[in-house]
Amino acid sequence: MSGDSMALKHFITHKIAKLEKEPAATVTYSDLEGEVGEDTLSGYYQRCASQLKGILLQRSGKRYGVFNPESPAFSALIRNWQKEAMPFSSWARKAIAHISASLDSTDLLVDGYIAVFHEELADADKLYIFHLRYKDSVTVDANLNLSETRYLDFSNTGFGVCINLTDWAQDEDAKYITFSFGRGDRPLQNAILEAIGFTDTLNTTAETEEFLEIVDSYSRTLPEEQAFEYKSKVVDYCIEQDLRGEPVVFEELENHLANETNAKPAEAFSHYVIEKKKERRKQPTSAGATPEELVAAGAPVADVADAVKAELIPDRKKLKGFIRFSGKNKDLSLSFSAALLGKDIEFNPANKSLLIHKVPESLLKQLSAKSTDSED
Repeated sequence: MSGDSMALKHFITHKIAKLEKEPAATVTYSDLEGEVGEDTLSGYYQRCASQLKGILLQRSGKRYGVFNPESPAFSALIRNWQKEAMPFSSWARKAIAHISASLDSTDLLVDGYIAVFHEELADADKLYIFHLRYKDSVTVDANLNLSETRYLDFSNTGFGVCINLTDWAQDEDAKYITFSFGRGDRPLQNAILEAIGFTDTLNTTAETEEFLEIVDSYSRTLPEEQAFEYKSKVVDYCIEQDLRGEPVVFEELENHLANETNAKPAEAFSHYVIEKKKERRKQPTSAGATPEELVAAGAPVADVADAVKAELIPDRKKLKGFIRFSGKNKDLSLSFSAALLGKDIEFNPANKSLLIHKVPESLLKQLSAKSTDSED
């Protein structure tokens, strides 16, 4: 096995079913120990784990946080497993039973499987929990007869949780839990979050809005022909980082921009961001000094950047809305570049209307053809 495949140590699934009118969920537990070894089945576990991690990585709107000390039941179960007080299979049973109990006496509807797996990487141990949904279909069996089959519907995966056990143990990361929900999961959110004992520590929407306000302000210092290109490059880079599951580090972003645009020197953007974030954050740092005081003391730019957060975990929806306007109803779908507003497209807030001066060629042909038909 490759190094990556050897990283997966445990993988186990249990079935869960909760009907809206039923008072409690029913859990069917697996009898497997959950150990991923060298047998022929290990390849399926590797592929499934890889698929699920990719889904969590690609999703927008993830939530980041830590365990709430006032809700220690779930984190205590993990601690007991880590202390080898119980095998992984026993922990998985207790963990799913705990999550299942949070659904009791609710009208929530849940069906499918709960998969839990553990991987040991070079830089961190991680624990994952996913709600898997399935589809029934028809297959051709070995005798060429049609028969019913059931398969995991990865495109409809439910909630997913990643707990960075290493960061948690070292208490070095204020966002060691990543949480995301799938389509139709909104009614479940509060119950699952409370069961896990999760509390948000990072407001990605607010931080992205603040960052984009700074980017917009900085772009106004550039020549008009460069401003929108600059904003587009920023958004493209941030989206790429988010899709890779990596934060946007301002120094790395400025170097990228220096290579991609003809704008000002690389360090100008980083310094601008730091100065603006400094103005917005007057609170003391962990070292007891505000960003202003660090600057006054002659601290290096890197230290000041750390005090005001030198990186961003972006909200992808906010990023896309920064350079494009879009909206739709049952009769109309509209999307256009923000660079067109005030030029080829004008908005009248008084009567809430848009005036389009330059219609796309393909749409113009359709409208012209329709007009000709009407005249005939």
